[in-house]
Amino acid sequence: MNILVDSWQMKQCDKNTIEHFGVPSLVLMERAALGTAEEIEKYVKRPPAESRALLVCGVGNNGGDGLAIARLLWQHGWDVTVVMPPEPRKVSAETKVQMGILEKYQIPIADTIPEKRFDVIIDALFGIGLTREITGIYQEYILKMNEIPGFKVAVDIPSGIHGDRGAVMGVGFRADLTVTFAFAKTGLLLFPGAEYAGRVVVKDIGIDRHSFLEKIPDMYYLSEEDLFKIPSRKIRSNKGSYGRVLVAAGQKNMSGAAFFSAKAAYLTGAGLVKILTAEENRVILQQLLPEAVLETYDALDTADKLADSVKWASAIAIGPGLGREAVLLVKIVLKYAQVPVILDADGLNIVSEHLEWLKEAKATVIVTPHLGEMARLVKKEIKLIQEQLIETARAFAEEYHVICVLKDARTVTALPDGNVWINTSGNNGMATAGSGDVLTGILAGLAAQGMEPELAAPVGVYLHGLAGDKAAKKKGIYGLMAQDILEGIPCILKGIGKEGNKK
Repeated sequence: MNILVDSWQMKQCDKNTIEHFGVPSLVLMERAALGTAEEIEKYVKRPPAESRALLVCGVGNNGGDGLAIARLLWQHGWDVTVVMPPEPRKVSAETKVQMGILEKYQIPIADTIPEKRFDVIIDALFGIGLTREITGIYQEYILKMNEIPGFKVAVDIPSGIHGDRGAVMGVGFRADLTVTFAFAKTGLLLFPGAEYAGRVVVKDIGIDRHSFLEKIPDMYYLSEEDLFKIPSRKIRSNKGSYGRVLVAAGQKNMSGAAFFSAKAAYLTGAGLVKILTAEENRVILQQLLPEAVLETYDALDTADKLADSVKWASAIAIGPGLGREAVLLVKIVLKYAQVPVILDADGLNIVSEHLEWLKEAKATVIVTPHLGEMARLVKKEIKLIQEQLIETARAFAEEYHVICVLKDARTVTALPDGNVWINTSGNNGMATAGSGDVLTGILAGLAAQGMEPELAAPVGVYLHGLAGDKAAKKKGIYGLMAQDILEGIPCILKGIGKEGNKK
């Protein structure tokens, strides 16, 4: 599990490292430059003597990083061109030192970008502290850098990208690679910033968890090592060992939603899955997924009988393709369930008119809205929610004491205690019918096996994205379908299976 920071938290880390631990700022700057130069030289295949780099530097410490990178590349034999704004009024103390070092090495600093070939274009204009729109000569520099052919590298964050929200501040540098320091920043993971950042590499420069002075941030992102947190399989076990999932889904002619959720629960490792659906879906679901137990609405004569079905489960997934008429079903599940409930699709649409049910629920509820569903839940415009993904998910989780999985190109998972995960797996091919139903089944499958919902939610979202990435490699993004994502799940889990088995 990787720590994610916003601009203020990163500045505090810098300050604490320098003032509390006594690490000189110039030492951190040199280490940042060394790490960046190292990454640049991995990507350039030409010999250093034949390589050309353009470094466009600002007047703050981000610019100082760029000046140090220029010197290091020059010392390795590169032909470097350094550009800074003419007659800067305010230059940071560390950047002044770096300017003096370049002067002594007789590395010139120009104020215009020349018309020549460059192998690498390095942006060191602005760091994570940018809060205003870029104009004037800085805008001209960024537009020019974007036009020049070559491999584009951003130092810490692409200039023009808001360090917290990922918003474009008028104009933004489009990087192929961003080398950031100590911890990833939220603006690099959220869109549109993620698109401008390209591939993100986090380099160690001597700032670690100690620099938070025990005030650890509450934002994270996952890596593949976190998949090993999924409950292991025991050699001596049976289907009862891995939980029972109730999937309440699929009104008449919507059997696909029930199928995707139920099969995803099975593929994630659940021992037994029961589908609660419309009678009209019986035949097709028995053909598509004979492993599932089937119970239909017609067989449920009373609310008491429905409550018994709810009590049977270790985890409940409700909502996909259910229809907005299933108000009683959603109400009973939220009223009686004492096991994790994953509330999706029409379940959310129903609850949007009965939000008090969430506050009254005894069970842990995971809500999985896409932007449109979230708009109905919080009565806000989609555009505003999209600009404030973290704030929206966190506020809803805290107010209704639920786990909120707010789905977007970067899905945000927020817990009632304020902890947040930003998901980095997945691709745009997954923007297809049934993809969300698969996620619902994955979350239910993990929760049924005993994984704490607070962990099952971000891990399930990450697993879902990895399965989509695996499918995209095989099928491409245009032809990707929900069934392909299903096929990707066991391919991902296969990698943890052998180490996860226990006697």
